[in-house]
Amino acid sequence: MESSFRRRIAGISLLSLGLLLSACGEKAQTDVVAAQAPDAASASMTSGTCSGTYPSYWQDPAAKFSNMWKGQEISNVPPVDWQGPVFRISDKYPRQPVDDRAAQPWRDARFDALFNSATPAATKKQLAYDYSWLVMNYIQEGNVNRPGIEDWDVCNNSVRPWYSIPFQTYDAMSGREFTHGLTREAPVTFSTPQGVIDTTMWAVGFFNATAAYTLGTVWQADGTAKIPANDVSFDEGAVVGKPLFNTSTPEQLPVLANQPAWNANISDPSFCKCTPAQGNECTLIEESQQCPRSTTEWNDVRLLQFDFAVKDSRAPGTQWVFGTFVADGQRKAKEADPWLRISLLGVMWGNDTPPAGKLAHNYPLDVKKNGFMEEVIFWDTVNELNKYGGANPMQHMGHLGCNYRLNGPADNANSSCMSCHGSASVPDSNFDTPPLLSQFSGITKECVTPDPENPLVGVDRSGSKATVNNGVSFANIDSIYFANVPAAAPFNMTVETDNGPVNVMGNGVPDYASGRKNWISLDYSLQLSISLTQWMQWQENSDDPALERINFKEIRRGVKAD
Repeated sequence: MESSFRRRIAGISLLSLGLLLSACGEKAQTDVVAAQAPDAASASMTSGTCSGTYPSYWQDPAAKFSNMWKGQEISNVPPVDWQGPVFRISDKYPRQPVDDRAAQPWRDARFDALFNSATPAATKKQLAYDYSWLVMNYIQEGNVNRPGIEDWDVCNNSVRPWYSIPFQTYDAMSGREFTHGLTREAPVTFSTPQGVIDTTMWAVGFFNATAAYTLGTVWQADGTAKIPANDVSFDEGAVVGKPLFNTSTPEQLPVLANQPAWNANISDPSFCKCTPAQGNECTLIEESQQCPRSTTEWNDVRLLQFDFAVKDSRAPGTQWVFGTFVADGQRKAKEADPWLRISLLGVMWGNDTPPAGKLAHNYPLDVKKNGFMEEVIFWDTVNELNKYGGANPMQHMGHLGCNYRLNGPADNANSSCMSCHGSASVPDSNFDTPPLLSQFSGITKECVTPDPENPLVGVDRSGSKATVNNGVSFANIDSIYFANVPAAAPFNMTVETDNGPVNVMGNGVPDYASGRKNWISLDYSLQLSISLTQWMQWQENSDDPALERINFKEIRRGVKAD
């Protein structure tokens, strides 16, 4: 069957592309690589858990990866005079299961009550707070404040090993930058008293050994990927930590004062976009030209958000716990450790799913007063974030998610942490996966308040107009995106409508070569889904001329998948 890539590339005029891009062929690449700093190649050298098997960042200059960047304008290689850090991917994954229970105090029986619906709200709040800080301390221990070692250089953690996920490197727009391994994530618009500011999030994720064992079942020691044919499941005690950095300044967002700041090799902080010379999609070469990276043109990025996820079988319905900390640089200015100048925004282990036929935008009722059954929000932190907001409440840092479900400043106001991550799936033969958010596609939007006089139209929480599409009602779509997806269970995209069952993504989706009819679960790991998409596209593109290569399924929070 002809792939989406082949169908799309057929419409591009290679002659036109050749005329446009002839100035940045292989010679330009060779010149820049030859001028790199002597130590830059260390990104692919073996050190501790960093084996150099996979590219450490987009345009990694190691010779074995050079064909991936062929013909591109090189802007993501350390300059010859670079004195800063160079990211190395930690990819020497455990090949046997690892249980780190002895170092994970949140697994103690006293936290069982956190997941009990009968636990009083005040007790649950304290348990959520203690649980989250135990996880955060576990993630940070041995990764920060080490004399002579860059923070979050995880190659040689003397306390416990941590690992990175491969192949967040092929996409020229979002691929890892070379200083700290940050990938470009969402464009985020903030409303401030001084006006609206357009910003970008850059982030990096780390997996403990328990989680990395599962990564190692996919990412092989020989540098290849074994695409899962069956649902993937992370083991109990798997932990993922993810600091997210924003391109704003403390003058724009005061909570960023006194926060960790990195001089990262980023693209335009207003979220650079590419315009193709032909067709609907830029080639990778065009993207490298139009959205170059720089360590000197823009400001440092600063820590705004720090997410975590923990596999915990006590969490009913999902077996996962997600939490978000946020920058609190003014209230915690006296905290000696800059990585602890953060406050807990919330914890969730379920979506508080609306009953059948009900809507997520107003269920549960009056959560500021009554709270949630499956999450805890820390309203003092929300208020601190919103104190610096402007005219549009949905563009305040403390906007949260749908009906105040947990979502951080970097995230979408129509969703929740678990709503997005529950969609994580293996890409099908057309590189399709479920949209992280229904707003990122042409299907009916989620978290919509219908018009009282016409239930077929409405507005979502961000204020965008919405319509019922293909007979899939607003309640139907909420039943998908705010369901509690069990761990390692396929993400359901079929709903019952007045006209019978409807696959909201269309008949024949997913289209797996095996003939499997439902999505292959990646157990809440969007990073694994995104990396597999990039790997599969590289396999599709590797034999094609550089001028033809397109990464047309850019899956990032805040960017439409189509």
